[in-house]
Amino acid sequence: MMHLILLLTGLICLVIIVRKMVKVEMKGTPTDIGNEAKHNAVILLWGIGILFLILFIPYQVWKFAGGSLGLDGVVVLGLSLIGSVLLCFSSYYIIKGRQLKSKMPSL
Repeated sequence: MMHLILLLTGLICLVIIVRKMVKVEMKGTPTDIGNEAKHNAVILLWGIGILFLILFIPYQVWKFAGGSLGLDGVVVLGLSLIGSVLLCFSSYYIIKGRQLKSKMPSL
């Protein structure tokens, strides 16, 4: 039961971190080098969190599925890794598309 709770928490955190990363990207481009370095460092830190969650979610799925050491465990890990990467990219593009659409002036 705990692995299910950790899995759901990881999925929710992944979407929240992607939303925060898009918000930081959409703030605008910094004008001087100091602000640009700070901007890139913040995006890098959010990226490290995303990388951790992309690896954490398949592990929790594997543990929730029974933690098999055979071929079925490899299949569970592989499919959940592909699913978490697809979830990350699709949520990024959906959230970024909404942000861009809200910034466009209406005709």
